[in-house]
Amino acid sequence: MDELETAVHHSITAVKRGEWNAVVAQQSDTGSVFERYEWLAAYEAATDARARHVTVRKSGTLVGVHPSFVRPLPGTPFRFLGPPKPGTNGAMIATDEAAVFDAIADEMASLSSGRTIGHLFRPASERSLRYATRLREREYYPTVRDCRFVLDIDRPWADVHADLSQKKRRNLRKADDGGVTATDVPVTPDTVEAFGRRHAEHVARLDGDGASPAFLRALLTHVGDRLKLFRATVDGAPAGELLAVLDDERDALVLLFPAYDPANFTHFPSEVLYRAAIRWGIDAGYATCDFGETTPDFADGTFSFKSDFGGQARPGLRWERVDSVLGRVLYLLGSDRVVARLFGGRRRR
Repeated sequence: MDELETAVHHSITAVKRGEWNAVVAQQSDTGSVFERYEWLAAYEAATDARARHVTVRKSGTLVGVHPSFVRPLPGTPFRFLGPPKPGTNGAMIATDEAAVFDAIADEMASLSSGRTIGHLFRPASERSLRYATRLREREYYPTVRDCRFVLDIDRPWADVHADLSQKKRRNLRKADDGGVTATDVPVTPDTVEAFGRRHAEHVARLDGDGASPAFLRALLTHVGDRLKLFRATVDGAPAGELLAVLDDERDALVLLFPAYDPANFTHFPSEVLYRAAIRWGIDAGYATCDFGETTPDFADGTFSFKSDFGGQARPGLRWERVDSVLGRVLYLLGSDRVVARLFGGRRRR
């Protein structure tokens, strides 16, 4: 058996685009748009994050990849290894799955030392469940810190509409009666810049996380052909927008970044935007519509809003390994607030 060669790269530009994407998008069963070369390049261009991308080669051929970044633990001298934010970091493997997975895991263990106290493995694809036992053997612990609502759209809109809650169908009728419309608009520097301003205002109102203007511009540069922008209008004026990502690797339309104006909430632009995106996804032939990361709390407004669209809540896959003694003690004691901070989570409003 040919020996495997493992390397760590401090930028995705150190790897050939075609090689990396071939493993992520064609040769593995677990890749997504968020692990493609272009998404990682956009994240690196817009942030000061330090990359630690692992590659595994067999006889010179790339057969395994795992994207990762060094992320600081705010207010401490410590840091951990994890995915871009937003994004995922699965293990994408083309062949010799057991040996290549072990090579990736060994390399991540060697990178966790000193002030780097752990590693977050957060794959996009549910097919990564195939690694759960091996991760457990390496002292990774599964957690449910978020969920995603996924709607089957491989069917006519009439069938999707029938699964909406009565409240959602009523709100859509009111929006239609009020003249609210929504459609996709061209993704250009001007439309992305305008969306960025509205998105920043939306995020500031919620005291939450969002996409910076620099990251949005980088996404346009690197993955512009994978972006879809939907805009709702009332009497010709913008009432809300929704930026989506085409995850062709998982045959999904992902609704990623919102930008709503609360002054228009009585017109239900969010419902109209979701309908426009779902119908566009149906016409484009996507199998699912992914509503994005959501707090797994039935009392959370966003959780309730998305559940009313008929999608199924699925836990976000993530395994956490904490190498420090203090971190392990907190984990075993169930200190979710502290461990969530270790791995970049936050409590949402």
